[in-house]
Formats: sequence, structure tokens, C-alpha cells
Amino acid sequence: MKTVALRFIGKVLPDGHLSLPEDASKKIGSVFDVLLMPVEEPDVYGYAEALAKEKGFSVLSEENIENIIHSSRGVA
Repeated sequence: MKTVALRFIGKVLPDGHLSLPEDASKKIGSVFDVLLMPVEEPDVYGYAEALAKEKGFSVLSEENIENIIHSSRGVA
């Protein structure tokens, strides 16, 4: 059975547990890779955008980036 990534907003409960969506909470004993990011903090896309500006990549067009990715993967 293939598992897909699930993104959700959870809350730390008074007993220290993290609230989960109902379907995930039924997978007792399953192990997940968890990344905690406060909702009020910028999301990963905002971080990536700021990093691109800092490193000078923001001058690249979407086409430039696509060409770089294809070139690095050997796709013509």
C-alpha cells in the first residue's frame, strides 16, 4: 500500500499530544516523518522565495529555471 503525503494544521493538546486528522489517527503504530512549522510563521514557500532573492536567483525567469532543471537531469 502506497502512502501519500498529507498536509494539515494540527494543534498541540494540553496533554502534549498533537491533534491529527481522523484518517491519520486510525493508523495506530504507523511511523511518520513530522515537520512542525508554526502557522503564524512564513511557510516554506516564503522562505524559498526570500532565499532566492538573497542568492540572486530571483532574476531568473521560470523558463530559465525549467532549463536548468532539465539540463541537470539530462532532459533535452
